[in-house]
Amino acid sequence: MVEPSESECLLCFLRRAVAGDGCAHTWEHVLRFREARVPRAVGLEQRLLGVGARCDCTVLERGFWPARALWQRDLDTDELTEPTPWPGCAGVGATSARPCAHWVRRTRWDVPSGW
Repeated sequence: MVEPSESECLLCFLRRAVAGDGCAHTWEHVLRFREARVPRAVGLEQRLLGVGARCDCTVLERGFWPARALWQRDLDTDELTEPTPWPGCAGVGATSARPCAHWVRRTRWDVPSGW
């Protein structure tokens, strides 16, 4: 099981945890992060539901995406792709459930209707 590191943000942890352990379409990894790092964030799942997430993996699919500065441009096709390798977490405070500087919240216009 993947565990959150000391200054890792929720989203960097979720990216790493879902890649390593997969997604059971539950809040398993979110709850593990909350228990380990931010036990007082009792409304965390509600906040994530508010950005369109329904489980661990959908937080990254529907709620947030990498910040513009991280995207890499293919010079041949002019397409943007996520960075490879992914940079380490930019870090957050020990009791923060906020994303680090590597993430931005998607707007309602970024997500297709019906999600």
